[in-house]
Amino acid sequence: MPLAEQSAESGALWPLVEVLRRIPCLMNRSGRNLVMRMVCEELGEQLPFEEHDHATGHLYSLAEVCRTHPDGLPALVLVLERIEQRSRQMVALRETVRAMTAPKLWASEESARLFQLLEGAVLPDITEIYHAVVGLAAPRLSAQATHVEVLRALESLNADANGIPKPLVFVEHLAMRVRPELATELRRWSDRQAAHMGLSAELVAVRRAAAESDHQAERPPRSLAYLVLQVQREGPSGDRYRLSHWRQLGQSTGWAPVRGADVVGELELVKDRVAALIEQIEVDWGQYRPNIRIEFVLPGEFINLDVDQWPWETDSLIPEPIGCRYPVVVRSLERMARRKWYRLWHERWEQLLLQLRKTGAVHRESAWWGKQDTEQGLRELTSALARTTTLVSLVLSAPPRVEMVGRDEVAAGLRAGVPLILWHRENCGDAEFKAVVESLLHGDDDPHDLLERVRLARVTAFERGAVSGHVGEKLTILLDDPVRVVVPSDPAPPERMSVA
Repeated sequence: MPLAEQSAESGALWPLVEVLRRIPCLMNRSGRNLVMRMVCEELGEQLPFEEHDHATGHLYSLAEVCRTHPDGLPALVLVLERIEQRSRQMVALRETVRAMTAPKLWASEESARLFQLLEGAVLPDITEIYHAVVGLAAPRLSAQATHVEVLRALESLNADANGIPKPLVFVEHLAMRVRPELATELRRWSDRQAAHMGLSAELVAVRRAAAESDHQAERPPRSLAYLVLQVQREGPSGDRYRLSHWRQLGQSTGWAPVRGADVVGELELVKDRVAALIEQIEVDWGQYRPNIRIEFVLPGEFINLDVDQWPWETDSLIPEPIGCRYPVVVRSLERMARRKWYRLWHERWEQLLLQLRKTGAVHRESAWWGKQDTEQGLRELTSALARTTTLVSLVLSAPPRVEMVGRDEVAAGLRAGVPLILWHRENCGDAEFKAVVESLLHGDDDPHDLLERVRLARVTAFERGAVSGHVGEKLTILLDDPVRVVVPSDPAPPERMSVA
């Protein structure tokens, strides 16, 4: 590269080069090479110094490589002090290096843990990610730069205005392109560092941006997008809830949803937060025109919650239910947490997908209708599920409330891997409910898919009003995909403003 181009790129390096030019032992080639060898010996590793005929180019390489290594500049100062003692040139060098040297971001044990995670892993083009994170003004790396060299180079750079160190941004982008197990471990590592620095909320924003900037050109219009919302009881009082959420736009890189900050508060606060999250994804994803699906992951005690009737806007004069604007389903928190139930769950899910792809409907012989309030009905359901995996849907005989048979039917279906369960939240014995469900499940002459049929039923109920008692207002559909699980190992910190 011509010297003029090097000078244009040097940025903050140029003051250091100017100081080095005035140090006597660096004025000739042999002295510069000696200092480079001594720096390598001090650090105990070979650094990629480049030798140049022109003194300034040679010194630029010395400055650039030492700045890239987290301990390079202190080592350079130490070596030169041994040679030059306390000369006035060394005073200027120490001041320049002090202005350039960033404090250590985290403990050496954490760096070692990160390097251990990446050791031997199949990594994407890390230099491409490096330049995406830092930009065109990034210090140059060798063509064969390792992840260790990249991370050390990033440690020497200032954070952006959000305060997130460059290595954390790099790790978040890297996590988008590696196998899921490694991605999970990398994000846990980032979470620990961000929490220690008080930057957890800022890391969530960086993680979201990394996820949604990845392969944007590969997202065709109408691709699937998901907002997954998990509601659990929080604390012993019984009137506070924790809302966790994940979001993903497109699945070109597999299922790797981005988790946001939790909210803890009363149910009305949770509803407001849900509406705010939906408004935000409309803003963030609108340009991609995706098919957005809203999923609620609920424990058994809340499985009958009318989440599809919650408003999707925070300030609407005529609140429109979420279930009218989007396909809304519930999912089972207990099943996600029990790996021992996954085998049959995968089998029945694949069978359900096969049927829906062929005709858009569920085979009649693959649907089980619960028997009203009888122990014998539960025995028949359990036995039928044990005989064949072609049973993929279950219609409850009663709502899944405490001490009602519907709760036991749901439990039996979840254990046996049934991915599709429907019920009326008040009266599953209603003749209109049974007729509507019959059409939803088996209406193979309807051009809409199953979830769209459910959404349109909710729209009809909203149009007619609550007094009409239309089934769509009280209809719950559990549709559970065993591949897209979100159960976290640790709760995320709640947003500061939401904790009383």
